[in-house]
Amino acid sequence: MINNQKEVVLEFNLPGFKREDINVKLSRNSVVIKARRKYKNKIQKKDFFHVEKSSRMFNYATTLPKINPDKAKIEFKGGVLRIKAPKE
Repeated sequence: MINNQKEVVLEFNLPGFKREDINVKLSRNSVVIKARRKYKNKIQKKDFFHVEKSSRMFNYATTLPKINPDKAKIEFKGGVLRIKAPKE
């Protein structure tokens, strides 16, 4: 976390997740991030059947200095979630 006089910046490496897997809730003094990714691979042939399932989860919550959540910028690129929020 970068916490300077003007803003708070948070970065999280979330490889393997897609944007739609991630839920971010910002308030004036906290952030809650939840991510869940389910994977299922099914191979079925005449004499062979294989099912592979996996699930990944990420949860993070912390208090923040007073920020303005309405002006926060959230971006997800290349497996990195970046939250940039100006302080009040």
